[in-house]
Amino acid sequence: MLAIRIDDFGDPSVLKLQEVADPVAGPDQVLIEVDTSGVNFGDVLVRRGEYFGRTALPVIPGWEVVGKAEAADPDGAFEAGDRVVALLDGEGYAERVAAPLRDVVPVPDDVSDQVALAMVIQGATAWRLLEEMKPGQSVLISGAGSGVTHLTVQLARHLEAAEVVVISSGGEKTERVRELGADLVVESTGDDTLQAQLAEELDGRKFDLAIDMVGGETLQAMLRQLRPGGRAVIYGVAGGVPAKVNTGALLKNGLTVSGLWLGHSEGWSPREIVARLFDLVQSGKLSPTLGPTFPLAEAAGAHLAVEARTGVGKVALDCRNP
Repeated sequence: MLAIRIDDFGDPSVLKLQEVADPVAGPDQVLIEVDTSGVNFGDVLVRRGEYFGRTALPVIPGWEVVGKAEAADPDGAFEAGDRVVALLDGEGYAERVAAPLRDVVPVPDDVSDQVALAMVIQGATAWRLLEEMKPGQSVLISGAGSGVTHLTVQLARHLEAAEVVVISSGGEKTERVRELGADLVVESTGDDTLQAQLAEELDGRKFDLAIDMVGGETLQAMLRQLRPGGRAVIYGVAGGVPAKVNTGALLKNGLTVSGLWLGHSEGWSPREIVARLFDLVQSGKLSPTLGPTFPLAEAAGAHLAVEARTGVGKVALDCRNP
C-alpha cells in the first residue's frame, strides 16, 4: 500500500509517499480502508522529531482516519463495510490502518469526513478540557486560531458558561471566535504587555477556568486572572517556551494546574465522547472550522498549512487520491 513515511526528521520535504507493507490487525484491532486522514499540529512535531520522545525512524505520522471497516465490531457497534472514524497510535497517513477497536466510532451518514475527523483529537480534547466545568462558571482561553479553541468556545456555551473570553493575536482569528460565541476577545500586543491588557480589558473580573495551549508568559498572565480556588488546564506549548509556575502563588490562592494529553486514555472512552460530539453536530450546536483537503502525496503542503497557525481550520489528506 502507499503511505507517507518519514526517514529523516526535518522540514515538510521529508514527507515522502512510499510503498510500505500492509498493516496486520492484532488482537482487539480492526483494519480500516482509509478515505481521509486528519492532519494536526502534533504531526508537525513528529516530523521535526520533537514529539514526546517519538524519535524512532522511520515513522508514518497521523492519528485519526475516516474510512470503511473491513470487519465487524464484536460488540455490534459497526458492521464490515460501515463508515467509521478512528483514533490511532500513529501511522494514519496511509491507505489502510489497523485501529484499536475501542477507539473506532461509526460515522453518521450526514457527517462529512472532515467534520468527523475534527471530532476526534480536536473535539475530544475540547470535551475533556471542559469535563469539570460547571454551569455559571467563567472560562479564559488562549489560542484563537486553534481548532480546539473553536470547539471549546462552542462547548462552553452549550454547557452554560457565564462568560467565555479568548486571547488572540488578531486578524481573522479574532472574528472567528467572536462568531462562535466568545463574549470578549483580547487581542494581545505581545507577551510583555498581555498581563496589563487582561487586567485593563477584564476590569477586575476573575475566572474559574483557564485553558492554555501557548505556555510561557501567556500562561503566567492567565494564572493571574484566576479567582481563588480556580483551575488551569494546559494542553500544549505552541509558543515553544514552557511556563515557570510560581508555586507560592498556587498555594496562596488555592489554584490547581493540570495537563491534558489524549495519549493518557485511562478513564475516558473516545467512542462515547465522539458519539456525543456527533449528536451536537447533527443538532447544529457544534460546527468545527474546516480547512483544505490535500492529496496524500501533497502531505508537505498540508503541513505547511497547519504550521502557518493562521486558523486555517481542519486540514485533511485524501488517501483515495495518492
